[in-house]
Amino acid sequence: MLRHTETYDLEAGVLTLTTPVRDGPDLFRIAERLNPKRAFLFVSTILGRHIPVDPAKHRAVLQQLADGVLTHLLPGPVFVMGFAETAVGIGAGVFDCLRMADPDRDMGYLTTTRFAPAGAREWFRIEESHSHAVDHLIFEPAPGVLHHGPDATLVIVDDEATTGATFAKLAAGLKAQGLSFGRLVLVTLTDWSDGKAGDAVGGIFKDADIFSVTAQNGTWSWSPDRTKTPRALPGACDPSVAAWVPDAAQEFAAPRLGLSSREDRQSGEDILSSLQQNGLEWPSTGDRILVVGAGEHVWQPMLAAEALRERGFYTRFITTTRSPILPGDTIRHKLSFPDHYGQGFWMYMHNVVPSDWDRILFFTETGADGLCDTLLSALGQIDVIDGIGAISVLKPMEGKP
Repeated sequence: MLRHTETYDLEAGVLTLTTPVRDGPDLFRIAERLNPKRAFLFVSTILGRHIPVDPAKHRAVLQQLADGVLTHLLPGPVFVMGFAETAVGIGAGVFDCLRMADPDRDMGYLTTTRFAPAGAREWFRIEESHSHAVDHLIFEPAPGVLHHGPDATLVIVDDEATTGATFAKLAAGLKAQGLSFGRLVLVTLTDWSDGKAGDAVGGIFKDADIFSVTAQNGTWSWSPDRTKTPRALPGACDPSVAAWVPDAAQEFAAPRLGLSSREDRQSGEDILSSLQQNGLEWPSTGDRILVVGAGEHVWQPMLAAEALRERGFYTRFITTTRSPILPGDTIRHKLSFPDHYGQGFWMYMHNVVPSDWDRILFFTETGADGLCDTLLSALGQIDVIDGIGAISVLKPMEGKP
């Protein structure tokens, strides 16, 4: 296989990537981040986290990954897991494609989270050592979500793999709960582990087969510049609202207690119909629409964006993030603002130029009250969809500092 090597001279050192020569554009770009544990970031071009993405292209990659998973499934049920915050949506998306391809099979999806839903029982937690937010909480799944056993397949989805350490920690946490699986499938948009991810989980479920599915792979090496002091993570900010507690029963929310194939599938058309019933002013023909998710609340906004595109609107999708990245060739526009969860951390929106859009639909679990003037002043008028599906049309002067 032909391979291509490219070197990136970054502020904190030199990153060298070797990837197979492939048709079509690469699925990532390189950026520098404010994190002394790892100074670089693989920025996906189709994830919708840092670069607005065509929802049809996003769905196509999800389907590609799911097709790969389908070839590795055992005959029994399937349990899919994703990681907060970056892989909540693609985990849900792979699960969504799998359940549509095999509707008679029992399947469930569960994501890690950084927020504790009211009344939920914590199952276990893990740490992601190189992350900007290390703690991952895993809550006891709702009925019909968890499936395991010798004929069951565990599918773990992340945006990327570099060492496989986070995969291994999650697998070990599941085993500690007494679960067993006959097969594990590790799914990524980009796999830089050179087989290390599979090796990392291989000894945890000792009798399980291990497979990997990725949209693009390669290897990397990092040579830090020892003369430079690594940039520190951003400090805390003053909470602008009271601390938010998720309500797992609300209509629009991240799937912190899971999704089950035994329940009816929610579509983007379902979401648009609900919003129209709640008073959403319908876009005009020719409007360019940006759909924004917030943090872990990513899957339902993506479905809404997908449905808008299918109705003929020019639509792109992106989410806000906690990931601190330096501006540069990949991150051309960056907005920083206090979180609307009352936790005292900075959030960011990348590569969004508000004048490019006629309508911006902003999905947030927390409600419109917590969105600060910094965000509203930058975006201008937006339609805010909160966790119960209520719609508020906000302008900069209506925000709270």
